[in-house]
Amino acid sequence: MMHKTSNTGVRMEYHRMETSVRTLLKNSCPLLVLCKYPHDSQICGTKISSIGITQNNMEFQWFSRLSDAVRFNKNLQMPELQLTATTTQQCNGERKSGNYSCIEALFQLDRNVRFHLAQTYIPTAMCVVFSWISVWLPEEFVEGRIFVSLTVFLTLSAENSSAKEALPKVSYIKAIDYWFGFSSTFVFLTMMQALAVISLEHKSRAFKKQSELEIDNNRYQSMILMLKSRKYHRYARKLDSFCKVMYPVIFLIFMMVYYFVITEGAEDKCLRKVWK
Repeated sequence: MMHKTSNTGVRMEYHRMETSVRTLLKNSCPLLVLCKYPHDSQICGTKISSIGITQNNMEFQWFSRLSDAVRFNKNLQMPELQLTATTTQQCNGERKSGNYSCIEALFQLDRNVRFHLAQTYIPTAMCVVFSWISVWLPEEFVEGRIFVSLTVFLTLSAENSSAKEALPKVSYIKAIDYWFGFSSTFVFLTMMQALAVISLEHKSRAFKKQSELEIDNNRYQSMILMLKSRKYHRYARKLDSFCKVMYPVIFLIFMMVYYFVITEGAEDKCLRKVWK
């Protein structure tokens, strides 16, 4: 904390002395709990207390009206946080040398999600949706299926790393970690699904080629190989059809759980799980 004092005035009356001091403070407010980041709220405070004079000789009191006690600049703006509430309270302390007067102002700061909506949520959601393109590609586009999923996976990994660089290192899982973790896992599974379809199609083409070679020598064996080829091709098509429906459904369910469960509740709910 940095402070600068100026414009000190003193008025004395019978058994009473009034002091007026104008002090410029530059407070620091560490981010204490980031369980719901970037949907968190932080509470920062400023204390005014006496160090060497007991409460019998000096007592601090707030004005009865909050508007008189704490005033703000109407043009106050912060990059990520916005001031939503202010409270005042007493924080008197007891020591061996006596009781000391203390007053405290608490400021509730809610994080502005619009920045992360534009920089994190929308880009990653578009990457996840873009990874679904692989199930709509024809089976002949083998390289396209793998290239799409792999590119999206690497993009999400880079986005995750850049988002964590601006945050302090903590030992618990934040809300944004659930988002990136699910998105990366989801894209990785789409890549595994593309590999499974490619493998099934490869076996189907291999049996079809063997069937064409056996058609002149053994028609019965050729027919069996052709049936196997169609079976693997059918499995691949069913897997694609299943994923075309399940990908959007799973992603929508996760978004509902993320918004109504993960980003709601107490600010320190992740710490409670660690302590248990």
